[in-house]
Amino acid sequence: MGVKRYHLEAGVVSTGKIADSAVTTAKIADDAVTNAKIAANAIKSEQINKAFDSEITVTVDAGATSTISAGIYLVSLGANTSVEYTPDGGTTWRTLIAAGGGGVVISDGSSVRLNNGGTAAEDSYLLPLA
Repeated sequence: MGVKRYHLEAGVVSTGKIADSAVTTAKIADDAVTNAKIAANAIKSEQINKAFDSEITVTVDAGATSTISAGIYLVSLGANTSVEYTPDGGTTWRTLIAAGGGGVVISDGSSVRLNNGGTAAEDSYLLPLA
């Protein structure tokens, strides 16, 4: 008599053996749910903090570049300044938003930059999503 001891081996506990509602929020580790496990359209726009922070003015010298800090921004570019991204760590740069344009930019802090192709320094404006 008494308590029996069982040893669990890898793969022994399968989905079919887990009771309904047995996996609760408290039992899920931080960062354990990946994007692949989030259903399409599962997150609604009202669940995302959409407040804007203060506008940032970025002055880029003629012929120079400036890396955009990590974040999501609305951008308004100077007449000769474009937004570029690199898919390979900086060897190749591709135009994301043409000079003088505007749009939404998502930056990882190292792969997206402003590039002033003009002959004078100019300002561009970034409005970060807070």
